[in-house]
Amino acid sequence: MHEITELPNGLKIVTKTMSDTESVTVNFFVGAGGRYEDMEKEYGASHFLEHLLFKGTHKRPKAQIISEEVDSVGGYMNAYTSEDHTSYYIKLPKNYFGLAFNILSDIISDPLLEQDEIDRERKVILEEIKVFKDDPARYVYDFVGDLLWPESTLRTNVIGNEHIIGSMQRDTIKNYFEQMYGMNNIVISVAGNVTHRQVVDLTKGLMLKFRHKSTRMFAPVKGGLSKHRVHINNEDSNQAHLVVCGRAPYLNAPDEMPMKVLSTLLGSGMSSRLFLNVREQKGLAYSIYMSVTGFSDSGKFEIYAGVNHEKISQAIRAIRDELKKVQITEIDEKELAKAKEQLRGRYIMGLEGNAAMADLLGSQLLLNGKIQSLAETLAEIDAVTPSSVLAAAHRYLQMEDLRLSLIGPYDDSEKFEKLMEE
Repeated sequence: MHEITELPNGLKIVTKTMSDTESVTVNFFVGAGGRYEDMEKEYGASHFLEHLLFKGTHKRPKAQIISEEVDSVGGYMNAYTSEDHTSYYIKLPKNYFGLAFNILSDIISDPLLEQDEIDRERKVILEEIKVFKDDPARYVYDFVGDLLWPESTLRTNVIGNEHIIGSMQRDTIKNYFEQMYGMNNIVISVAGNVTHRQVVDLTKGLMLKFRHKSTRMFAPVKGGLSKHRVHINNEDSNQAHLVVCGRAPYLNAPDEMPMKVLSTLLGSGMSSRLFLNVREQKGLAYSIYMSVTGFSDSGKFEIYAGVNHEKISQAIRAIRDELKKVQITEIDEKELAKAKEQLRGRYIMGLEGNAAMADLLGSQLLLNGKIQSLAETLAEIDAVTPSSVLAAAHRYLQMEDLRLSLIGPYDDSEKFEKLMEE
């Protein structure tokens, strides 16, 4: 079982002892992400900070010092930024888990944010944006937010844009750090061969002295979908890349699990409906899959396909046909059982490593304020019925609520707008 402790300064700790492993993953989560930013002047600040915190502290003034400490014991260090949180983590042998705490607490609380490093890392991020844009299978997702939440900061693409990143000043970054990185906005998640008491004692020694609080909140989602059904990025790509998308349940919504089961049977694996019908039977796509993502106040589903330029209209119609079919009648018990077992298996196998466990526990505690056990999750899957899946399909897959992000050699947006209205 996991254990949770909250310190007097508001910092939360969650641990899962996994005594059969020889390693430990230490993960510091911060409630800072793209949707917290002022998109006029801070767009990309969360991700920018993620890079900068590894560039030096007063105790470790150079990035090389930080990386060498982790490398010298065979450890691994990384971070990521999302719409609603940032994660910094180190995995290393269990005998050195105190080193991970020492480094992560240092960079979280005392970064130098030197101007030279900011200017240097600015160039790195601008190159990262170029790499991202050169990968249309990833870049096509960049426009989903503007289609689903045009009036909200949830539309962020996290990495920011060239103009704002290129001109963002140190004061802007520093102010954002000071407003977001308060102790009440941080969760420390640890999984591996270590006890909860060891983690709490070490955290108290390193972090209890910090009393700074975060007061900034994100603005809840407002407004409806974009009035435009389609966003086209006209590029001479070798293949057309598309995402059919729509809004989905928020985190912990009553219909979140039925929607996940629906997504699994539609677009997860080579026996899913979309794969069998769009790729195998019709030969319209090389790859096709569906995913669902939840946030505290909204959610999204995304169906990606990579298709031949000439088959783009056929592929879009085929996807829409599958979404229509699943709304007509309840799925049979055999297909439901298969989808549920597939989802169960992925939850179970996904938590075998301590890195995945630390990520799950920390993100849940930060975003939900509580932890849902694997048994509780599996019970939710078991409770899904054909009627609840049908209800989710009716609620979220209506044709008028679908939006399309597309990259390819197309300049006739009216054609695709009409196609999405069929």
